[in-house]
Amino acid sequence: MGGKLYNKNMKKYTKGEITKIILKSLVVGTLFLTVLALPGLAQVYTLFRPKNSRDRYQLNKSIHNLKKQKLIHIYKKDDVDVIEITEKGKKKVLTYNLKDIKIKKSNKWDGWWRIVIFDIPEQNRRARNAITFKLKEMGFYPLQKSTFISPYKCKNEIDFIGNYFNVRKYLIYIKAKDIETGKQLRRHFGLE
Repeated sequence: MGGKLYNKNMKKYTKGEITKIILKSLVVGTLFLTVLALPGLAQVYTLFRPKNSRDRYQLNKSIHNLKKQKLIHIYKKDDVDVIEITEKGKKKVLTYNLKDIKIKKSNKWDGWWRIVIFDIPEQNRRARNAITFKLKEMGFYPLQKSTFISPYKCKNEIDFIGNYFNVRKYLIYIKAKDIETGKQLRRHFGLE
């Protein structure tokens, strides 16, 4: 199987995907569980349903690596294994969420433009560059160097990105009905 684990539906998981799924399973919405009681880590095994000793070995290795990287803490309490996500593990989950974040494109445009402008100080250059990259990746159109536009709802996504990079106070989110280059923008986004 070469580093892959299969679940009962024959879905293959790479080592990185196993780590991601285990950590994300410790998260409920945006609230992190403090601890999760797992008799013999049964709930983690239920996520993947290892079929054979090779699958179990791969899963145990992933759990061991999470513990070694200090992303989780496992201990016994009343003869039950308890898994706890650490602060480092919580930060890792946020990284996964950042990679997965996308803007949901609606079938019908509501006529509003969403404009994001920012003036992030030079000492936060890495955050500024990362935000610029992420906005482009999400499909925003660059009006100017630090001004991006989208026709789709994205306030929550902008809040998340700004908070993730700890620069939300430098981002301004604007909703506008009319914009000078509206016709070009509608054509760019395929809204005509």
